[in-house]
Amino acid sequence: MILCLVIFYLLGGSKATNNTTNTTGSTENSSFSKSIMCFFKGNMKATDSELVDLEPKDIPCECEVIIYSRFSIDKLSVINVDEVSLKAVVDLNKPVLLVLQREEAYTDWGIILGPDGNAKDAKVLCDFATKNNVSGFIVENLTPRCEFIPFDEKVGKFIIPYIKQLKCNPDFIIGVAVNAYPSSIKCKCMYNFVELNDLVTFYEIRTTLLNTCNITIYNGQSPITKVDHGDNYMLGMEEVASFLKESEICLTRIAYDIELNPIDISSKLPYNTYLQVCRGGLNMSSLCVQTTTNFYDKGKFALEQDSGLIVRDMDLDDIKNDCGCSSAFAGFKNIVAGFRGGSVIPCKKFDVQSKEYKLK
Repeated sequence: MILCLVIFYLLGGSKATNNTTNTTGSTENSSFSKSIMCFFKGNMKATDSELVDLEPKDIPCECEVIIYSRFSIDKLSVINVDEVSLKAVVDLNKPVLLVLQREEAYTDWGIILGPDGNAKDAKVLCDFATKNNVSGFIVENLTPRCEFIPFDEKVGKFIIPYIKQLKCNPDFIIGVAVNAYPSSIKCKCMYNFVELNDLVTFYEIRTTLLNTCNITIYNGQSPITKVDHGDNYMLGMEEVASFLKESEICLTRIAYDIELNPIDISSKLPYNTYLQVCRGGLNMSSLCVQTTTNFYDKGKFALEQDSGLIVRDMDLDDIKNDCGCSSAFAGFKNIVAGFRGGSVIPCKKFDVQSKEYKLK
């Protein structure tokens, strides 16, 4: 991860652009990026029997848009989704977006896209969205991950006609997930923002998992603070914001991701939750766990950026209020408080991280 971070930064530094306008694109649905959007996985027990399932009906009312993430499509345009779970989310009568993930991530985009996009694949998705009352898609994995997957220049080029085909109706929502590393933001071959600005409703800025967990430096993976480069360098949200301002992205269409998952570096489980933190089920000596103040500050950061925010994932909060806070979802409630100009809502059992860090 550290090697990848260094490579990304060095590459990004050689491709800087300077665009101070960043206002291109239509205004249709532009207020959408100012919403509170919430990732929901559902059926967490299928991943780990020790986890607790969050029922759609219990998703906090402050979630203005629900992003359902257990959805994928393969290179043959075969969809994999639990339609029963999806229906329960749609029945909340809020806008529901699907995370458009390819089964083989970036590699599949290189396979299915052509100079004219892929009308057949887009039609399958539009038909599904119409049938299931889905309001839109968030297009993910448009850049290679760090596992030395080769860059495919045609993905960034051919995704443009494909997104046009994916606009299922005039009010359909299109989000595009943007890798937060500078090499991706500044590379026009990956994100042609000049053209994308006219097509997308909002950009999901992937400010989660920006760094590996290092509890000697910071109690999370994605700090806010911009850090000088050196031995204790961590990529932070302020630095990501500076990269975006140097790019051609439409700044009025941005929503920042805020991660809601504690990281236990000694655990091999795919997910840890704040419910486990509250129950004392994680190893505190190897745990990157955020406090109510951390979450409040990140919500406030999004507010000060005049952006929207996306919380990932609601299932990983203290959903049963095992910490005995003023309510369940203590992490999420503090994000909302920061974003809506409220005050921190502290909770002693939730705020188990007592060490003071220089980074916010």
